[in-house]
Amino acid sequence: MAETYRVPVNWDVVKWAIENGEKSYTELKNKFRLDSWMSPKSDRDYPTFKQLQEFSKDTRTPFSYLFKDKVPVEEHEFVKYRTIDNSSVKPSRKLIDTIYAMQIRQTWMKDYLQSETLTASFKYLHFIKLGTDPEEVADKITKILGLPEGKKRYSLDSGRYFNLLRNSISKLDIMVMQNGIVGLNTHRVLEVEEFRAFALIDDTVPLIFLNGADSKTAKIFSLIHELVHVLLGENEVLNVGLDVDIAQERWINSVTANILLPRKEFLASLNDEESAEDNLVGLSRKFNTSLLATAIRARELHIYGDSLIGWAKELQENNMVIKNKPKRGNFYNNVASKVDPYFANAVISEESSGRLGLSEAAELIGTSLKTYKLTADKILGLE
Repeated sequence: MAETYRVPVNWDVVKWAIENGEKSYTELKNKFRLDSWMSPKSDRDYPTFKQLQEFSKDTRTPFSYLFKDKVPVEEHEFVKYRTIDNSSVKPSRKLIDTIYAMQIRQTWMKDYLQSETLTASFKYLHFIKLGTDPEEVADKITKILGLPEGKKRYSLDSGRYFNLLRNSISKLDIMVMQNGIVGLNTHRVLEVEEFRAFALIDDTVPLIFLNGADSKTAKIFSLIHELVHVLLGENEVLNVGLDVDIAQERWINSVTANILLPRKEFLASLNDEESAEDNLVGLSRKFNTSLLATAIRARELHIYGDSLIGWAKELQENNMVIKNKPKRGNFYNNVASKVDPYFANAVISEESSGRLGLSEAAELIGTSLKTYKLTADKILGLE
């Protein structure tokens, strides 16, 4: 009988994997002999190769990390501790894995453009300057987006308005991706409480990622917020509140509000015959923004005071505001909506030409081998 191969492990590394993983110590202890791993008395107390593979899977820790003799240091600016609302927060493996997946897409797209001799510097990098009058900056951004005015813009529901904004941003050579889970794993839901969106800056193909678990109106605000970061030329993970007290974020939120809730249109939409609360509800629906974002904008324009911000926040926290509940919809439509269309078309083109393997194409698009063909047809408009 072949001898079982066991692997000596450093307990500090194992402990780090548990602390940074997605299962509790108790759950893992019930499955693995963690006490023996911590204080081995003989080689038989070490985990087997298979057990270590299972432990890697359960903690979402890269398998190679478990062979290290000291705690891994993940060199990535997004992996650093961040201060959010005056508390130190360490990113989850779900966020880290999502960022890494988007970096892979970003790198692939950059390589593709270079191979097709289509590489050109992103012309809107540092397009705006921090501290400039927010209304002036908002006007500049609205112009490059080519957004329509009046009813053509404000008669759209939140879904169609989001698509309008997304397509306009994509035309600026900014990739826009979204997902509410890590890859295809429905058990790894991305928490809105941790992050709503992030931006990855690149001099050729900047990328915006939106947490698909968020509401439609929240995604609209996050999309424009991250666009402002891209035009500033700054990486960011958005996980701060609308009323956060950080100077730079206040400025970016103000620019975002000026784009989504422009002063002239906002003031013209007020109804003197309605209560302040009813006005805010109506404005929120018209501009496809959250009630809280609308109340903050009203305060910024000196229309209403802080009390209505508290009212709006309480309603949202108590789930009393009508929400855009996610619909199951068509599977292939859902997959197609998660990926930037220009990126998806490039991947499909490379796969159909034989320059890219089917499995790699499916992974890049974010679908399985089984569903790749129908997903590709949906993206290309052939189905």
